[in-house]
Amino acid sequence: MNNLNLYSETVSGYTAVSDLFIDEYVPSANGDFVKVYLYLLRLLTRKNSNLSISSLADTFNQTENDVMRALRYWDKSGLVSLSYDDNNQLCGITVKDLKDNSPEPDRNVHAVPEVNSDTADIAVPAAAFADEASVDEAASGNSASDVSSNVVSMDFAIKAPSHTVEPSKVTAPAEKLDELNSNDDFSMLLFVIQTYLGKTLSQPEVNAIVYFYDTLHFPADLIEYLIEYCVSKGKTSIRYIEKIALSWADEGINTVEAAKDEVSNHNEAVYGVMKAFGLNNREPGQVEKQLISKWTDVFCFENDMIIEACNRTMKATHQPSFEYADSILTKWHTSNIRNSEDVRKADEQFEAGKAAKASKSGNVIRQNANRFNNYQQRPKKSDDWYNSLLSNNN
Repeated sequence: MNNLNLYSETVSGYTAVSDLFIDEYVPSANGDFVKVYLYLLRLLTRKNSNLSISSLADTFNQTENDVMRALRYWDKSGLVSLSYDDNNQLCGITVKDLKDNSPEPDRNVHAVPEVNSDTADIAVPAAAFADEASVDEAASGNSASDVSSNVVSMDFAIKAPSHTVEPSKVTAPAEKLDELNSNDDFSMLLFVIQTYLGKTLSQPEVNAIVYFYDTLHFPADLIEYLIEYCVSKGKTSIRYIEKIALSWADEGINTVEAAKDEVSNHNEAVYGVMKAFGLNNREPGQVEKQLISKWTDVFCFENDMIIEACNRTMKATHQPSFEYADSILTKWHTSNIRNSEDVRKADEQFEAGKAAKASKSGNVIRQNANRFNNYQQRPKKSDDWYNSLLSNNN
């Protein structure tokens, strides 16, 4: 990771900590976050040119994701300003002058469910919010019509029987909630999620996050990436988020790197489909994107299966048709055809059935053609009978 440039809007030859910071920010901040901020103040006096996220992580024996959470927290609170380069990589940190901030920190912009005054952690309420699904959807800004019109969110297929539950409807035991309340990592995760969603979490949303963390054993950074990914797609409904999470769990995804690979594969599927259809000179339309998402996220087909369906579409119709390809993939999904070997066996069965049908049809035709010959004819009269008949006439 590139070295970071640390700037200050104040000039100081010593490590000075504002009383405003101590009075207004320290009481409500995570202790590890406070340490990161104080260390940044100390580094300002050193003019350190080798600052990096990895070096900060090593200093506090934390992960780089932990350090980034702390920096984002102070950035949201207005105490620091983070700068990013063209590749969206963090390249600079500016420590802001507290006098430029309002006396109250920005912690109330995204209200948290509950704050434990002893630990300053975000607490998980056992039953502090309405648990009706309609309230949850209204809070997320998605109307019923918006959700029903989304193919992926409504038709998401869960392959593993053990993951057919709805996490948002699973309430954790009280002792588990108490344990999570004292977990700094989980408390900060809730804060970050609320920051992404721009609202206080409802009870069903808290239930789902607890399920991801405690039952699916997703690490905090993976859950954070899950929310970031869904928000980037404009999907903030907890029903959509939990189905993506369950899909990742079914695929054995338990790291951010694996999740990014999955997302990348989805993007590769889009490129592969457009290329197979000869449409790689344009972006897919909204309906086309929904169908591709259905094939990758709902049916969970690998790219080679999707491309095979596209190739068969072109062979059959001689033109790109997402609907025709969808009919092929839907049939494969219904028939539990998952790979090229399954396709080969299905093709063989189809050809065998077609041959048997053709053979049966041929037998019927032959039987119809021989029906006249099979008719029992009268016995042939002898010449003596005809001569006898002629003599009688005479």
